[in-house]
Amino acid sequence: MEKIREKLKNAKQDITWLPEAKARQENHAWLRISFAIGVSVLSALRERKMTQKDLAENLKCSPQYVNKIVKGSENLTLETICKLEKALSIKLIETPSLPLMS
Repeated sequence: MEKIREKLKNAKQDITWLPEAKARQENHAWLRISFAIGVSVLSALRERKMTQKDLAENLKCSPQYVNKIVKGSENLTLETICKLEKALSIKLIETPSLPLMS
């Protein structure tokens, strides 16, 4: 038993996962929304029988960028979200209606 404790004590600890885990926790809110958008985009692509490459050409971006979008790992700008909505004729986000200021 003592040998096991000694080996555990001397074992190199792998802490390379820690920064990634902290980043995931800090970015949880936007990652969750980004994932939901990715699922919606992927679903719209399937409905329209479009490929990610087709969408990339439509958006004038790389297929790799579209892949990041559908994986939900990209922090999307409002501009990109609007382009996706237009390209796929879908609504991805909504904002509350506010009364116009007089």
